[in-house]
Amino acid sequence: MSVINIDLAMKHLRAESEDVEDVQSKLDSAESAAQKFLQRRFYADATELSAAIAEVPATRLAARAAYEAAIAMAETVENWDDRCAAIADAEFAFSEALIACTAIARGMVINKSIVAACMLTLGHLWASREDTVTGINTSSVIELPHGSRSLLQPDRISMGV
Repeated sequence: MSVINIDLAMKHLRAESEDVEDVQSKLDSAESAAQKFLQRRFYADATELSAAIAEVPATRLAARAAYEAAIAMAETVENWDDRCAAIADAEFAFSEALIACTAIARGMVINKSIVAACMLTLGHLWASREDTVTGINTSSVIELPHGSRSLLQPDRISMGV
């Protein structure tokens, strides 16, 4: 479920009531893209943020236990290539789990810039089916701008993807 109210999204798009499922799907995607770009999660209020942060230590502990079990299982694999692949898979899963925990631990309450960025992305997803537009009277192809990134950049915590 999205942090941003679906009614706000519907009003922003001037969408009809029969479009609510499509709008919700695109709103969820817009929020997900923003959170991935920021490399942190955002929440509706401080109570939700605190509750999510409180679960991080237990989630990290569970991830470590799963990692240790996967490594122990990998070490029983006889074939060297398969064992290395199993260890790499365990390390990848553990790394992803820790990244997810960090995104929650460094979470924030949603702000107006994030809402605006999500609305820009939502509008783009609603109006455009592709990242490029072909000119009507020309043979040129242009990439659509992503103004949402400039709104999200100040809250981004690291320069990943």
